[in-house]
Amino acid sequence: METKHLLSLFNLRDIEITIFEKLFSKEGLSAGELAKIVDISRPAVYDLADKLIQKGLVYQTIKSGVKIFATQHPAKIKQLLNEKQEGVYQAKKELEEIENVYFEHRKNINPRLQLFEGKKALQQMTKDMLLYNDMTVFAYWPAVEMVKFLSSEFLREFHERRIKNNIHLKVIWPQKQISTTKKYPFLEVGEKFKREVRLAPANANFSLGYSLYKNTVRFASSEKENFGFMIESHELAEMMKSQFEILWKASKPLTLN
Repeated sequence: METKHLLSLFNLRDIEITIFEKLFSKEGLSAGELAKIVDISRPAVYDLADKLIQKGLVYQTIKSGVKIFATQHPAKIKQLLNEKQEGVYQAKKELEEIENVYFEHRKNINPRLQLFEGKKALQQMTKDMLLYNDMTVFAYWPAVEMVKFLSSEFLREFHERRIKNNIHLKVIWPQKQISTTKKYPFLEVGEKFKREVRLAPANANFSLGYSLYKNTVRFASSEKENFGFMIESHELAEMMKSQFEILWKASKPLTLN
């Protein structure tokens, strides 16, 4: 039974998730039964079950004079999710109201630089692109190096979301990375995948890549150097875009078999 995504919305710890899953597969369990199954003390079971009750996922009843814990009906849990969804909707409305104020106070702001180090941080930096919809991203990108660094699982999910957001890619790859589309389907090329690829000149082999969108220029190193940085600057983005167009013209279109 897969509950990871569902229960992550309730900020449960691993032990709380385990107890919920054990209860879900039974009609009800006593603290003693749970303690044996999960291998923790009875007082700990009462404490954890109480937290699940407070979150609305579990309820307590009495059977033959013994306290029994059981999970709420799925319809009740669905209602809790709907309430969370309504909260997110209201939060988005409030964000829209303060967005104009945010940018009004930042009309003359200096370029903003953010530094990232390590795999998790670089993945988070990469997901910044998914904040937007209906745009074209320009990238000078060492595909193989980035798969090694960011992981194929992360990039598969990332590109699925990118396509849903209608984000198109115009990307230049090193010629040595042309075979990646066979090994990694999420790097396929064409309108279906919203990706157009050209191959850099033969003597251009690179491990550090950059991408451009809106007023953002984003750089990422290989796994060896393990860092990245993102700069929000209209002038820098315009300059890098001009350089990219020159490289694009000098690069060879990738032809599909």
